[in-house]
Amino acid sequence: TAAEDNTAKVWDAGTGKELLTLLGHKDWVMGVAFSPDGARIATSSFDGTGIVWDAITGKELLTLSGHKDWVVGVVFSPDGSRIATSSFDGSVILWDAITGKKLLTLYGHTALVRQVVFSSDGTRLATAGFDGIAEVWDSVSGKELFTLSGHSSAVYAIAFSADGKTIATASTDKTVKLWDADMGKELLTLNTPDELTGVAFSPD
Repeated sequence: TAAEDNTAKVWDAGTGKELLTLLGHKDWVMGVAFSPDGARIATSSFDGTGIVWDAITGKELLTLSGHKDWVVGVVFSPDGSRIATSSFDGSVILWDAITGKKLLTLYGHTALVRQVVFSSDGTRLATAGFDGIAEVWDSVSGKELFTLSGHSSAVYAIAFSADGKTIATASTDKTVKLWDADMGKELLTLNTPDELTGVAFSPD
């Protein structure tokens, strides 16, 4: 869990017992993600950094510094080799998850990037922005592949389906949109009574 008290905490999922408190950020912790093998945790913070931790000991392993504003989104690639962070500065940065080296900086949004996700094969990134659009990128070259335009207000969340064929976006315009992940074509709009801040696919 990530919290406004500048910490992240690790809990036993069976008992609810607190196992670790991760101390190191100087402002709200906004995002938290486990590496695919469960050995590391990455956090993002309003202090403008990401931190990588040992998930067993709580030791701070790396600090990811490069954004010019609050860092909100954080995610490991499916193979655990890279980390992506998104920021209020409108950028996404890809990092080497072992060394902390900056690999790519992606600019395409004109407002804060609330969330960033990898496709299941790790070849693409999708980003959700408060400028009302989502972007899909080649995660190796950093090339912008296409823009998902259709929401009338902030896109708060984004997700790939497990097979990588569909993207879902959730917006404060009270809709979820489904998109073809290869072409960027809008497939479906789901209308809801309230603003949306998250979206997820079931594993199947």
